[in-house]
Parts: sequence; C-alpha cells; structure tokens
Amino acid sequence: MNQIPFEKINGPRSTLAVIAGTALGAGFVPRAPGTMGTLVGIPVAYLSAEWNWPVRLLLWIGLTVVGTWAAQVIDEITGKADNQAIVIDEVIGLGVTAWTAGRHWPTLFAAFLLFRFFDIVKPFPVRRIDSWSKTKALAGTGAARWWGGFGVMADDIVAGLQGLLVVLILQAIYSGVYRA
Repeated sequence: MNQIPFEKINGPRSTLAVIAGTALGAGFVPRAPGTMGTLVGIPVAYLSAEWNWPVRLLLWIGLTVVGTWAAQVIDEITGKADNQAIVIDEVIGLGVTAWTAGRHWPTLFAAFLLFRFFDIVKPFPVRRIDSWSKTKALAGTGAARWWGGFGVMADDIVAGLQGLLVVLILQAIYSGVYRA
C-alpha cells in the first residue's frame, strides 16, 4: 500500500499538504481511496452547483492549484510519484464530470459512476497523461516539480472531461430525466 509515513510529516507545510492532498483524510481509507476521494467531491459539487459559473470555476481552479501544490509536496515527502493517498485529484475530476449535474441526485450519481469508470479504465489520453505525470513528479527541482504535481491532477481532469461528455449526451437524450 502506498501511504504517507507520518514521521515525515513535520511542520505546517507538510501537514497542510497532507490535509489537502488526502481530501481531509479520505485518501487514508485502506480500500478504494480514489472512490472515497470521489465521494468527497459530491458535496462540493452539490453545494457549489447553483453558484454563478465564474465563481464556481474559480473554486475548481483554486482546488486544482492547491491540489497541484499538495501532490508535489507529498511526492517530495514520500519520494514516490502520485501516492495513492493523494485523492484531491478525484475530488476535482468529479467536479468536472458533475459540472452540469446541478443538484439533481440521479445526475450526480451518474457523474460519480462515469468519473470512476474513466479514472479506473484510463482510456486514451488519460493513461498517457498518468504515465507522464509519474515521470515528471520527481524530476528536477523547484518549479519543475510543479509539473509532476499538475500531472497528478491532469489525468483526472481529462477523465472528468470524458465523463462530462457522456453526462452531456445523456442530458441531451433524456432532457427531462437527466437535466438538473
């Protein structure tokens, strides 16, 4: 299991990175931490669903920036790329897939299932981005390491976009059933 050694967490920087990167600890669940991270994304998507879109976009961009930083710090702490305990990327991926779900629970549930499918199966180009992120995560120093942290986020953002495309198709087909 790819966990974060607690003895390496010392000081506010590493503590905040672990809190953010594990989505408030969801990444420490021993089985299916990615699924738990995705579940954390549901209330965030639900509560922000009725915000005007620029403010909502700023929320998700802000979470992506924080997640990029946290992933980079956790990679640095553990010496491993894309630690399984990092699940803030799943929160963001769910947010992307659920962008048009509103507060419609069936659509949120469909977004959850679709995002998990694309995140697990990793169809092109998700797998390629995932591989790229693992090679970048520990390469270089300073600003170069941010690419590794962003890579952790990027594959889930693309999986989220793939899920969103299916949600949009379902909403078009079943306009009365799947539309928020």
